[in-house]
This record gives sequence, structure tokens and C-alpha cells, in this order.
Amino acid sequence: MNAKKHVKSVSIIGAGNVGHNFGLAFRQAGYLIHEIYSRTHHSAMLLSQTLNCDFTTNLSALSKETDLIILAVNDDALQEVVAQINIKDKPIVHTSGSTSIDVFAHAGFKQYGIFYPVQSFSKNETESLAPIPICIEANNNEMENLMLSLARSLSNKVYSMDSDKRKALHVAAVFANNFTNHMFHIADNILREHKISFEIIRPLLEKTADKIKTERPINAQTGPAVRDDRNVLDSHIEYLNQHPDYQEIYEIITKSILSAQKEKEVGES
Repeated sequence: MNAKKHVKSVSIIGAGNVGHNFGLAFRQAGYLIHEIYSRTHHSAMLLSQTLNCDFTTNLSALSKETDLIILAVNDDALQEVVAQINIKDKPIVHTSGSTSIDVFAHAGFKQYGIFYPVQSFSKNETESLAPIPICIEANNNEMENLMLSLARSLSNKVYSMDSDKRKALHVAAVFANNFTNHMFHIADNILREHKISFEIIRPLLEKTADKIKTERPINAQTGPAVRDDRNVLDSHIEYLNQHPDYQEIYEIITKSILSAQKEKEVGES
């Protein structure tokens, strides 16, 4: 199935980071952006000007002259948004990593699915979807074939994945991306307290990122926790007395690293 024969125009619900990047990526891939929806007139108008398309702030007034509806809204808003869409005979997908396909199940849609990009988007850094993994799920074989074809016209890495596996992927992505970025924030705060530039540890972060390109993270682990160096660990914990939250995080992660190391040693024995 050729997606471009079946999907020529796309309407995007949501003008945030995902909606912005999807709009540009779909347009670049040769699709017409038919309409943008946002709750606020300003954000809907801005993105519609960027994409040269119509816009609306009224879900019940969405144009039917589209081939695909993409919901690029926050997870908390998905169920409410789904309930307000009156166009039931067009394929519809959401882009959430953690919300089940069942959000569409009793809303009267004939063809529905999930189009989840494994990436964190920003309006300030628009990215091509070509190198970004896209995970799809659909309510029937026809819709799955359409989603696979559509995804492959945008990305080099496309995976069929049910809701349970996608939720596991999303949780893993939060640990790997969101939580690690918060660790960078904590490190930055500690350095700032002593007027030390974050630039000093950038080569260290880059080295770690390079290691996991070719190694499993468990094999790339270094530091006092993996060595169970109690003198250093206790010294660090004492140092963090003035930051109880950081101290608690340090102790929890240290315990987790020690546990992972023991499991590794048992597996290798």
C-alpha cells in the first residue's frame, strides 16, 4: 500500500512541540497539511502560517476534507479531545507513548491507531523524522498497513508495537532521557554553587554517550558505586547533607547500581 495514494492531506490536533514538528515533517515528505487545531487562537494561527494551512479553535468544526487526523496533544487531554471529534469515517491516530489504543475503542471511529515517535521534540529545534524510530499500532490489518506505509514514507526505522510494549518503551525512554537530563540539572546546580562551569564535565558526558553506542549500559558502568567504594560513597552522601533530595537520589541510585552489578556477576558466573 502506498500511503501517499491514500493519505494526501493531514489535519493536526495540537500546536505544541509534537504538532509543530509533525507538521513540518509531513509537509517536507510531500503531504498537504490541511488544518491545524489548537485551544488558543494565537498558537493555531502561528502554526497555520508556518504550514500555510487553515486553522480552527473549535474541534466540532474540524473540516472533513482531510485524509488523516493526528492527535498531538498531552496524554491528559486525549480522552476529552477524542470525545469531541465528530468525524468518524477518517483514519485517526494519536502520538502518545503511554496511552492505550483503547482510548478510541468506544468512540465510533472505524479506523484508528497510534503513531508514536521515540523522540523528545522542541519547537526551537525542528528535526527530520527520517532517523527517528516510529512505533505504530492499529485496530485492524488495513489500518496497520496504511500506518506502516505512512511511517516508512517519513522514517527509516518503523516498528509495529502493541500498547503494552509501547508503554514499556515509554517508561524506559523516561529513565534514559528525562531522568538523565534531570541528573545533568542536579550536576549543574552543584557546580554552580562552587562557580564551576558545566563545560568541565561535558567531555565526560560525551564519552559515556559514545560508550553506549557499542556497549550495553551495564558493561559501560563506572564510578564508586560499581566498585562499592564505601569511603567515597559515604563521603559523597555526607557532602549532600545540605541537599536532602539530592542525597536521597544519590543513595537510591547507588543501591540500584550495586544491585545491578551483583546480578551481572551472578549471570557471568
